[in-house]
Amino acid sequence: MKKAISLLFAFAIIFVFASCGDSTDNTDFYEEYPTGDEVETIKIKKNPVATVTLEDGSEIVIELYYYSAPNTVASFIAFAEEGVYDGMAFNMVRNSCIVMTGAAEGNFSSPYYIMDEYVEGEENQVSHTYGAVSMSRTSHSDTVTGQFFVLTKDQTHFDGQYNAFGYVIEGMDVIEKIAASELDEDDRLVSPYIIKSVKVKTYGTDFPKPNIIRKDS
Repeated sequence: MKKAISLLFAFAIIFVFASCGDSTDNTDFYEEYPTGDEVETIKIKKNPVATVTLEDGSEIVIELYYYSAPNTVASFIAFAEEGVYDGMAFNMVRNSCIVMTGAAEGNFSSPYYIMDEYVEGEENQVSHTYGAVSMSRTSHSDTVTGQFFVLTKDQTHFDGQYNAFGYVIEGMDVIEKIAASELDEDDRLVSPYIIKSVKVKTYGTDFPKPNIIRKDS
């Protein structure tokens, strides 16, 4: 079935990630990805589960709520399968409870954006509560790249502002440890936690390619 993506054109922004700019440009790989504001969804028997392995061997396991944010989940899976997250890091903590990913060194740039995707009042909605995983973006609408954050405290006022797409089901002790780490004056971790790999268990489902917004458009 087709599911229209909700768009939010004006709101108070909490994060601005302009400093999280460029890494490897994989634009050619994504040339065949569809565009548009309607997403082709599929039936699944079980939510996919992502295992984020850090260089120190610790793991964070995330259940991805496909029916809550199908395009966001499809994009996360595409990034994981292409290895985009490998070498990135948990590198910033805002307000002592928003544990954010970004480039380990320099800046990060996705080869594309995806649209804002908010599902409100539905059974599968992911609310921004403890352990929620959601996508970062800039102050502009439709600028989700692939950088994500995990919450160690409820922040339900984020609902309807960010693409929440899963919950940590194992490894919140790791997230709590990162949240308590030493930060510099810009809220960046003095010693970032480097992501070694992100592997997604899809339980035999072939997830569709995400609809994207090309940066050169």
